[in-house]
Amino acid sequence: MSSQTVWLPTALYTALIRWQMDDFTAIGFVNAIFFFLSESQIRQRRYRYTFIYRHLIKLVNQGLLKRKHVDDGKRCSHFIRTPKFDEVHFKEEFIGPCALVTESGKERKSETYESVLEGLIARAQHYRKGLQECDSMLAEYQQLRVDFSILDPAIESAISNTVAEKRDLRGRLEAVERLLRGLIAFRSAS
Repeated sequence: MSSQTVWLPTALYTALIRWQMDDFTAIGFVNAIFFFLSESQIRQRRYRYTFIYRHLIKLVNQGLLKRKHVDDGKRCSHFIRTPKFDEVHFKEEFIGPCALVTESGKERKSETYESVLEGLIARAQHYRKGLQECDSMLAEYQQLRVDFSILDPAIESAISNTVAEKRDLRGRLEAVERLLRGLIAFRSAS
């Protein structure tokens, strides 16, 4: 019987597999992984939290993690491993925030042109997937606006946040694609 393989972004792989984290909040998870960042990087922290939270929810939906509500005075869900977590084989996918961060917090040296190219292609695919998610969210918000007009102010705020996130992802994708084009042109010229 072959076990299922699940690819985890570097940050999740580091915490869940290398550090064996269990029974944690999303905020605690982000703080543990990105402890070396200064408090002044609020926008990056928000992006990292969103990235981590989405992947944690995907693991919950796959049955690998379970949300546990703890009455600790805060409105934070704790995530715990399920028995199915131990049955799955995990591999590290070099995408997302601080993809080149190792468990010691130091940057990894890229050895070859091919590995850099693969990393950029994976990052571009991740950003494209994020753009597709934003498009789906915008379509759903429009449908919700039609179905529940009383929620219009809340929906408008959600739309504006999603549009801002989509704009950010487009910029990131464009930067990665420019680098890819430059690397490919440089490689073919040499």
